[in-house]
Amino acid sequence: MDTIIFVKDRNWPGTNSHIYEIPSADLGVKAMTSWSRIEDMQAAGYSLPGEALQNRYFALSNRDDATQAEWNEFIDALWDVVHSMPPESLADWFTEMNDPVTVKAHYWVHDGVEYLDAAHTMPRSEQPQPSPMKKE
Repeated sequence: MDTIIFVKDRNWPGTNSHIYEIPSADLGVKAMTSWSRIEDMQAAGYSLPGEALQNRYFALSNRDDATQAEWNEFIDALWDVVHSMPPESLADWFTEMNDPVTVKAHYWVHDGVEYLDAAHTMPRSEQPQPSPMKKE
């Protein structure tokens, strides 16, 4: 896929458009940027992908003696998770941090064609395959 288009029912902050296009290669960075701009520490913690990261974040934020090295390790771990997330999960996380009530849809664009899900933008060899049914 080339681009993800997010559509809001109002303009995106700092724009005159209801549409926000993100190159697919930049989605993780945009999601991390959105997360880093959350000012409320509780909201930031609960918006993290996964309970393990949330627990680690709250453990660090509740300590007065947490070092910069510990925070750097946490951010590195968060980047590892972000890099391992499938595009659909990244899009959901990005939406969650950008007023999800106002984000009405997102579309996946490949070669100028919009799709409703990311799987249609991948070559057949990379598309998720259905798991075979087990016979009992």
